[in-house]
Amino acid sequence: MSQPIPVILDVDTGFDDALALLLALRAPQLEVLGITCVVGNQRLPQVVTNTLKILDVAEAPEIPVAAGMTLPLLEPLRMPMLLHGRDGMADLGLPPSSRRPVEVHAVEFLRQALAAASRPVTLIALAPLTNIAVFLRMYPELHSRVGQLMIMGGTYAAAGNTTPLAEFNIRHDPEAAAVVLASGLPIRLYTLDVFRRVAIRRKEIEQFIAQPDPVAQVAGRILRHSCDYFRSDRALIGDAGAVAAVIEPEGVQGEQLPITVELGGTISRGQTAVDRRPPESRARLREWCEPAPAEVDVIHTVDAARYRALFGQLVGGVELESVNRKM
Repeated sequence: MSQPIPVILDVDTGFDDALALLLALRAPQLEVLGITCVVGNQRLPQVVTNTLKILDVAEAPEIPVAAGMTLPLLEPLRMPMLLHGRDGMADLGLPPSSRRPVEVHAVEFLRQALAAASRPVTLIALAPLTNIAVFLRMYPELHSRVGQLMIMGGTYAAAGNTTPLAEFNIRHDPEAAAVVLASGLPIRLYTLDVFRRVAIRRKEIEQFIAQPDPVAQVAGRILRHSCDYFRSDRALIGDAGAVAAVIEPEGVQGEQLPITVELGGTISRGQTAVDRRPPESRARLREWCEPAPAEVDVIHTVDAARYRALFGQLVGGVELESVNRKM
């Protein structure tokens, strides 16, 4: 087996981030160097609390957890989303953690970790991009230390989940997203289009809960909460899909496309405007709009069965169907 990929996860731990953290911590293909926290699904103190509890559930080693930005760059701060429960993590009643976050700010932690790393580091951003944007602005000399930036955010062709056009992580801090997506870093965008494709059936979730492993039990209880909240017989693994795309990149397909974050408007603010026109049209019709500031690898297709199987194996210790079927 090749060396594990060094990663840092940037999270706003709600329950889907919790699933992603459990997958990352269980994956032998990844070496988790640290976790940075940002306001998003929950206020920052609760995000940190939830993250430390998940490390306890996974019986993880002393992985550094750094608290970061408490507000978006310009956007007003909104109330946490109710779907995550009062505590942001499905109200599971997990015991308090004796772990403590490191004393340095998340942006400073990113600087130190990337400067010290012997190999390029993959950043997995599962939250609003405020921490990442501030880091990129403060330390441009370290951009080359980022091997890949995997972002869960935005849309390719799907409807939004906050406004009709915008996905939550981008809409929460559109200015930060604009900075990051225009940075020129090697970015893969795990869009809402594929986020919505990878799901676990309720009857399969009960298999997780029945396992003796606390990681499987907690993952199953989170997934069951999602089923109950949405009154559905299936639950999405959500942000964990972006982690799966780092572990097994062959499971997704994308296209290098120009992208712009819309900063004006009301309904359109926070939209990731992906330019899907043929290249010759983009070149010929420039009088209508400015060219997009950058191109990123926009993921639009996922092998959902493959990632269901991966999540089931590593997190649940269960074998899920690995054939593509409409769920």
